[in-house]
Amino acid sequence: MTPLRFLLGIPLAMAPASQGQVELVRDPLQIGGGQIRLWIGDDVPVMGLGPGGSLLGMLFSRETMKRCAPPACFDPCANIADRLLREYWGAYLAFWPDRTGRRLHVITDPSGLLPAYSSRMGDHLLVASHAELFGQAAGASLRVCPDALAAFLLRPELRGTRTCLAGVEEIAPGTLLSIGDGQVERNTLWRPSDVTAACSSLTFREAAADLRSLGTAVLDAWAGAFGPVAVAASGGVDSSFICGALQVGGADYSCVTLATPDASGDERIHVRQLASHLGVPYLECRYDPSGFDIRLPASAGLTRPSRKSFLASLDNHLRQAMAQLAAGVVMDGNGGDNLFCYLHSAVPIVDRLLAEGPGRGSLASFIDMCRVTGCDIPAMSAALVRSLRKPRAGFVWPPDRRLLSPGACLDCAPQPFAAWAEAVETGSRGRAAHCELLMHAQFHVHGPSEGWPRLSPLLSQPLVEYCLSLPSWLWCEGGLNRALARDAFARELPPSIVARTSKAGPDSFLRGIYAVNRQAIRDLLLGGWLASRGLLDPVAVEQALHTDPLTGSEIIYRLLDLAEAENWARSWDG
Repeated sequence: MTPLRFLLGIPLAMAPASQGQVELVRDPLQIGGGQIRLWIGDDVPVMGLGPGGSLLGMLFSRETMKRCAPPACFDPCANIADRLLREYWGAYLAFWPDRTGRRLHVITDPSGLLPAYSSRMGDHLLVASHAELFGQAAGASLRVCPDALAAFLLRPELRGTRTCLAGVEEIAPGTLLSIGDGQVERNTLWRPSDVTAACSSLTFREAAADLRSLGTAVLDAWAGAFGPVAVAASGGVDSSFICGALQVGGADYSCVTLATPDASGDERIHVRQLASHLGVPYLECRYDPSGFDIRLPASAGLTRPSRKSFLASLDNHLRQAMAQLAAGVVMDGNGGDNLFCYLHSAVPIVDRLLAEGPGRGSLASFIDMCRVTGCDIPAMSAALVRSLRKPRAGFVWPPDRRLLSPGACLDCAPQPFAAWAEAVETGSRGRAAHCELLMHAQFHVHGPSEGWPRLSPLLSQPLVEYCLSLPSWLWCEGGLNRALARDAFARELPPSIVARTSKAGPDSFLRGIYAVNRQAIRDLLLGGWLASRGLLDPVAVEQALHTDPLTGSEIIYRLLDLAEAENWARSWDG
């Protein structure tokens, strides 16, 4: 599948004579003029959406959980947006004119699997899948905004409408834009807070069975859309959940894993066991720090330097594995810890106490969280008392000031997607913590606008909505983190995989990259774009560069992130 690319140009004041009709153009340079114009890339799925409307991307029915087209009877006088959010899901952007033809409505899919951006060009609002298309339409290069980049580096995991490119905003998932009469109105239609607390009476077994059915249906739908699947497997809970769902659904799939040269990041024994147990093809790859190019940004083309630099190497390996396994897509378990509510605190106990009062249930959750966290009873008791006494605060996202100059650290207020911040502020403590976990996942999600077929299916709208609806204490039942996700496919997976509570990571690979490229990182950071704009503290950077690759602190990872930001900025500003 080719990347899903589109550019929509909408006059801020449309003439009634146009009646909201959309003209399809062959080149982004042709966007503009007196009527709505649309450019789409090759093989972009397009479906009609009532008179004059279209839906770009992939749509599935909630009733059948199969890929579908919206009904031809969609009426612009009816609430099309509400029907899309309530009766369908997928990865899409939809637009349609109102009855007068003077306004155009645009809605973004709540999952965020198909990001969309907006920018003003003269008397038009442009909406695009990729920011570079704005530059193509205007015939001019986009520029990095130093202040926005500084704000991003202060909170590099906080996603919001602000991007690091001048004049480019991200449209929050689940937002309806209404363009016309010289104005752009934005309305948040999908809110996490609307779906919480819906299933608070379910037992653990009921919730696990529902999660099994829903996970199977969602993964089966995506596999049907993309064809054979290669699962980027680690032998952990999240990727194994995907394998279990594909197995139950009878999909054609295989597994691929990447290992570091040393044992600290080598998951092969677990993935071999998983693939053998499931009877599916399996492929192994190895990270190689010597083949990594520190000057190539993994975030090239994105609106922020939001990807870790080592992911460029991961992408290359997964692309090759996809070809060898004859797969149509690589699916990963990104966001699984967040979706399956991997909390490491007393919050689930507080939630149950406030919901049910003292009793057997709250005591069971207390013991469960002692096991999940490894705390003894006095330590957990103290944490519980602190949590109960602590007043609810507004939305808080602490900044990371490491290696940034004092001038770049003038702390501006965090600007998250408003609907998620609202859910953190208004939900129960457990659901607020769950929403905050999901906020941390939003830069790590892959969808159909990627440069190659890569998907993070666990962040699909039905799964997010269902998981947010469950009480936080169900996720730790039995003293295991992500307990519901483990139980959902326990019949299909090896018992040792179901019971696994920790896994290795690519830390040694990252330290190897740093060891091999330390001088190149110094040259990048001390004589580059970030330094010339006064964003870095050169003394602190120089000190950090003396960190030992093997035994030094995690400041190494911050250096690699800043090198990624440097390369990303140069890729836009030359």
